[in-house]
Amino acid sequence: MTTSIDLNYRGTLWTTAEAGKWMSEFMPLCDVLITTEEDAEKVFGITGKDYEEVAARTAEKFKLKTVAITLRDNPLVWKNSWTAIAWHAGKIHRTKSYEVEIVDRLGAGDSFAAGYIHAALDGDVQQGLDFGVAASAIKHSIPGDFNWVTREEVETLLKGGGLRISR
Repeated sequence: MTTSIDLNYRGTLWTTAEAGKWMSEFMPLCDVLITTEEDAEKVFGITGKDYEEVAARTAEKFKLKTVAITLRDNPLVWKNSWTAIAWHAGKIHRTKSYEVEIVDRLGAGDSFAAGYIHAALDGDVQQGLDFGVAASAIKHSIPGDFNWVTREEVETLLKGGGLRISR
């Protein structure tokens, strides 16, 4: 069985020391870690010259099969660039970036995790990365923290259909 953890640190729930202690104990049970560069640093103290190095160092420290890191560039409150990378078996995987107009950011990370897991179940990390980022890019346009997107809508976006949803 493959297991995953979404690190998703929340400072209102516990200190970085508490999170680091508890999450480090779970890492030997984890195969796939989904996180951000910031959370890897806050919780595990792992830094690097870039996202790729952070992913590689995290994978090495905890003997993980895969580390996926979501990447957000937010020059404007309502408009962001959204993408992710994944380290797997010593190789960095990349996917396209989406310019998202934000209706609601809540649930975007969870949508990435769900989309990644859904599409990577057959062992294809690149497929998981592509699907996860596309699903979460669409989620930015949906109010609330639940992603009401369908598989067909994500596949349409992956084929170049744009972020508009036909309902």
